[in-house]
Amino acid sequence: MNALPINKIFLAGFAFALTHWKKIIEISIFPVLISLPFLMIMPELLGLMEQLFSSGELLDVQLPENMMLYLVLFLYGYITLSINMYRLVILGEQSSGGFMPVLNVNKIIRFVGLTLFVGLVTVVPVMITGMPMLQLIMYFLIIPITLNFINIAIDQPSKYKWNLSFTTHMNLFFLQAILPALVGMLFAALANIIGLPPILEWTVKVILFYWTLVTLALCYQLIQANNSAQNP
Repeated sequence: MNALPINKIFLAGFAFALTHWKKIIEISIFPVLISLPFLMIMPELLGLMEQLFSSGELLDVQLPENMMLYLVLFLYGYITLSINMYRLVILGEQSSGGFMPVLNVNKIIRFVGLTLFVGLVTVVPVMITGMPMLQLIMYFLIIPITLNFINIAIDQPSKYKWNLSFTTHMNLFFLQAILPALVGMLFAALANIIGLPPILEWTVKVILFYWTLVTLALCYQLIQANNSAQNP
């Protein structure tokens, strides 16, 4: 049984953002503020990465001062924003943190641990084999595990066996990986062809970021409702 109709979730993600835009802005203020130092040096870091991939080596490398501190602040901002967005979708506006950061150490550790697990499982095989397609394959295999980001946000135990039908599994992967990547590549191509301003491309990336957070929570909601209906 398919618990995730793509077209409905696609539209529901934007509809939710439009109807809760004030709260979304409110819970974004603190994470954005503490992420600004890292965001300001990101173009420099992207330039170093481009140099590494194009020549295979870095010459005269001078990493930005306090880069590790800025990175830690950025990651903490990302965790705070993600957790509050998931809580907003699942539990409603009264449950999200507003201007306040997430201070629950256990929740932060669990969130970081799951993030590292997903990153290692999807990136390390590519580094070993040199096959970029392997990243998509691995992400497809573990995509149900990413639903535990919601469990962490709403203080529920993690669950590593979801028993999703193939269609539901595939639709979850499409919504969280394929669709955002396709939209991002489309706007990047348009930017190169017709000269769209960079600010528009970054705006699309920000919208996609929020949309994927909202739709992952919506997918979790529908999967849980479907499981409850099947096992009353």
